[in-house]
Amino acid sequence: MNLCAGQYRYLLCIYRLQREKGRIRCVDIAADLGVTRPSVSKMMKCMLRMELVEPEYCEAVRLTPRGIELAARLDGDYEMTYAFFRRILRLSPAEAKEHAFLFISDFPESTVKKLSGITGRSIELAKKRSRERRETTE
Repeated sequence: MNLCAGQYRYLLCIYRLQREKGRIRCVDIAADLGVTRPSVSKMMKCMLRMELVEPEYCEAVRLTPRGIELAARLDGDYEMTYAFFRRILRLSPAEAKEHAFLFISDFPESTVKKLSGITGRSIELAKKRSRERRETTE
């Protein structure tokens, strides 16, 4: 499913807020993303047509099983892509977040997976080296 960067932002925001808070409302999404409530409402209508959110989003926003499946799959890729921009390229948190959303929405999934895998291995290697350095100094 092809989503634009904004749709990725909303989908992953809802996914994360749902895990943290359980019940969420459009106002929670607006506050988290720094957008207006009308913008959230417009996006919810779009995501409803894509069958990513439940129809009663005015009362409580909930992802459909399809939305949960897609968000869960994208969440790991987003986290690794964010880590690449933040930890490896040393961008600010805001820049890393923006670049990660643009990257996962604009690049082919195979490229995103490759970057995610390389970043994960690089982070694990850095952790291993850090542990080894600590062990040798103790």
